[in-house]
Amino acid sequence: MSYILNKKLLCSLAIAGTMINSTAFASENPFATVPKDYWAYTAVEHLVETGLVDGYNLTDFHDKKVVARYDLAQFVARAMANENRATAEDKVILNKLQQEYSNELKIMMVMPAEPAPVKEEPQATNNFFDNGKIKWFGDARIRYQTNYKADTPKGYTANVADKDRKDKRSNRIQERLRLGFYAEPDENLSVLGRVKLENTTNDDNGYTNNGDSGAHGSANLDLLALTWKQMDTSVTLGRQNLNIGQGLIWWDNPVDGIMVTQDLGNNSLISAGWGNLTAENWKDYSMNAFIANAQIGVDDNTKFTLGYLKTNSNENTLWNNHKNQWNWIESSENPYMLEQIAYGINTQLSDKWNLTAEAVTNRASGLPDGAQKNGWWTRLTYGNLKWDTKDTWKVYADYMSLGNYSVDSTGWAHILNTPGGDGLGGNGEKGYGLGISYMLADNTNLEFNWYKLRPYDSNYSGFSDYYDMYNLALNYSF
Repeated sequence: MSYILNKKLLCSLAIAGTMINSTAFASENPFATVPKDYWAYTAVEHLVETGLVDGYNLTDFHDKKVVARYDLAQFVARAMANENRATAEDKVILNKLQQEYSNELKIMMVMPAEPAPVKEEPQATNNFFDNGKIKWFGDARIRYQTNYKADTPKGYTANVADKDRKDKRSNRIQERLRLGFYAEPDENLSVLGRVKLENTTNDDNGYTNNGDSGAHGSANLDLLALTWKQMDTSVTLGRQNLNIGQGLIWWDNPVDGIMVTQDLGNNSLISAGWGNLTAENWKDYSMNAFIANAQIGVDDNTKFTLGYLKTNSNENTLWNNHKNQWNWIESSENPYMLEQIAYGINTQLSDKWNLTAEAVTNRASGLPDGAQKNGWWTRLTYGNLKWDTKDTWKVYADYMSLGNYSVDSTGWAHILNTPGGDGLGGNGEKGYGLGISYMLADNTNLEFNWYKLRPYDSNYSGFSDYYDMYNLALNYSF
């Protein structure tokens, strides 16, 4: 059946089509026209916006011109290839599209020849899902961590009165459940909400033999944000997930505030806004900050990033524990001041090799003399882990060198599996780590990582090594 496309989308589909084997046809006509108001247009547009469909511009869908089922399925196939970059919300949308276009994906040899039965969807709705119904999603995690604070030096010897703190390492077991919803109340409006329930047990904080100071059954509002979108511009207000650069400043953690994002096409965007960094209730006082982010896509495989975060007040302070020159642990009060600038790159070197690297500096005025303001981190990944595919996996190696004021190692809102030091203004962190992540079943992941760490400057800190850090986590999403 004939269909109408704007010129740019037609060229994009033609290029994608040359990469797909289409010698067979499903019993249902894959070239049947998709009605203009069908939910799949908006769903695919969302995947383009989040960067899962590399190389395409949002203007390809804003006109809502009529296309064929097979055409939309090609975009779904492209997003499936990048599913390792998808968020939990993206996966909900992608799974629904896979079900809808299973026959077309089978023709492309993207899905097995015997797909699971698919429930037919009504083809006349202006909302994201049928008649504007709320879509629910969630995930669960249980993990064990050893020396998770990364604040215990090797060889620490306490005095007699403090013997319980000798060579102590922080350990804990955590269970977390997150339940969320997504809906579109209007054509240009969407709302995303999520509640987090978390329990910490067997929390030995490193200061007592049998400490159990964790959160027992705590619950909080993790996300609640309203997004207005017009063409390539979106404005999000409320408690929202924030990613800056490659993640050394902030990654996949909530902020209370407002963000404006402009999609530039070709995997490029800019965003800026203001927010309160205490959305996770890690600190005693409000930590308001200005935030900006830029991403430039070189091609489908490589992007450069520039991130910025500046706290608005220099009056807030944090208490941290450090080892002094007499080999004892003492507490000190440090200013919480950040003006971070981060430069990063993410490049897909081949089908299985990926490289991420980022450098950061803290230019805040008024930092103490001798503050270690600079740091960097890199990760090399091998594998092809797909969240919804059993027996897929990846392995990775990290190296980091982070000064004591380069990243927020107290709040731990960044992407690293380690805090980045023993607290902001402490001793920083330098070292390497190895990790493996394996899909035990569809949407069920087991991950283990290990890190060997030392202070950023041993001469400054007075000791040469932290105890090793281990993380073991089981994750499931639905």
